[in-house]
Amino acid sequence: MAKKKKRSLLLIFLGYSCVYLDKTIIGMSIIPMAHDLGIDASQKGLILSTFFLGYTLFQIPFGYLGNKLGSRKILIFSILLIGILMLLLGFGFSLLYVLVIRFCAGSFAHAGYPSAVSGFITKEITVEERGPVQSAMISSGGFASIVGPLVAAPFLMLLGWKMMYLTYGVVVILIGLLMIKGIPTRYGQKMTSTSGRKTIQIVDVLKDKNVWALLLSAFFMNAAIYGLTGWQASYLVDTFKLTLGQISGLTAAVGVVMMITALGSGVFVKRFFTGREKIFIVVTGVLGALCVFTTSMTDSLALAGLFLALSVGCASCAFSTLMSMPVKLFVPAEVSTKYSIINTAGVAGGFVAPIVIGKLVDSGQGSYTNAFIFIAVTLGLSGLIAAVVTAKKKIEVDYV
Repeated sequence: MAKKKKRSLLLIFLGYSCVYLDKTIIGMSIIPMAHDLGIDASQKGLILSTFFLGYTLFQIPFGYLGNKLGSRKILIFSILLIGILMLLLGFGFSLLYVLVIRFCAGSFAHAGYPSAVSGFITKEITVEERGPVQSAMISSGGFASIVGPLVAAPFLMLLGWKMMYLTYGVVVILIGLLMIKGIPTRYGQKMTSTSGRKTIQIVDVLKDKNVWALLLSAFFMNAAIYGLTGWQASYLVDTFKLTLGQISGLTAAVGVVMMITALGSGVFVKRFFTGREKIFIVVTGVLGALCVFTTSMTDSLALAGLFLALSVGCASCAFSTLMSMPVKLFVPAEVSTKYSIINTAGVAGGFVAPIVIGKLVDSGQGSYTNAFIFIAVTLGLSGLIAAVVTAKKKIEVDYV
């Protein structure tokens, strides 16, 4: 792989880390934010869900823009806007203001990045390496879960959540500027047909059975993952009375598991499950569901931490494998559009889960048992649905 292409992928990884960082630190920052703004559990869920509502609504439009404008432009635009909106969140003064900023972050900043990454990988990376590279990109979620909480906790305790967002916003903008400089303009350009084939139509996309299987699986899997990550900090504080410093250590440890499993699953699947990825997703999804259910049944912090890490690890394996399948199943000109549709359904799961969990916690008078059972069911369903995906021969010509 060319040196400039490796550098580009590293910068895209850092950008993806910024995407996940924004999703990760909200779970911690919402605790002092709720105290300052007088927010209850249901309103916490509303803040988390509003982000995913915007994300859901704008996934498909940004997927089409990625094909029309090229992935490089969408990648850089997304990261710069994430940084700007982090800065604006640092001036948060009311629940309504926070809701508007989080909706804009999901709508215009985050919505385009995942499909643009997939479009970039499909266009610039060989077929054999796409799976591992995509898994490596998704492992940035683990990297963000390690670095984010460890840095966020001291900020939150010493300077407050507003200063934390102001600082993170500046850092993310700097990474966006590095992407402008470091990713050559010849990479990530729009895909053009060399055979006169028309652009894929939405009707053709919706006729593909694999799209439906992947989007349903992604919906339930994201509901489980964002249910876990979004409420993890609140669960540890409310159930075990931990401090933010203690939470940051546990969250970082879970992030290590997430990163290792996402990276390792790409290599493991390539070596042992090529062409049988759905079996791997079913197994890890069901195992993750069992671990989440066990977490809901224990009163021990040590066991809760252990099974929480195992459940996140299994979910990370299943998720990274699931989201690498579009770049293997679909032709290059279809990937950005189909990936955006699949990711839209996945993000919709992230919109539904926080609201449901907030209501379950309130109705259980602060107990998270029913919430974790809900997460276990959604994770298990996601794995089972992936079993209906069928491999088909893919044509690699026509588009460059």
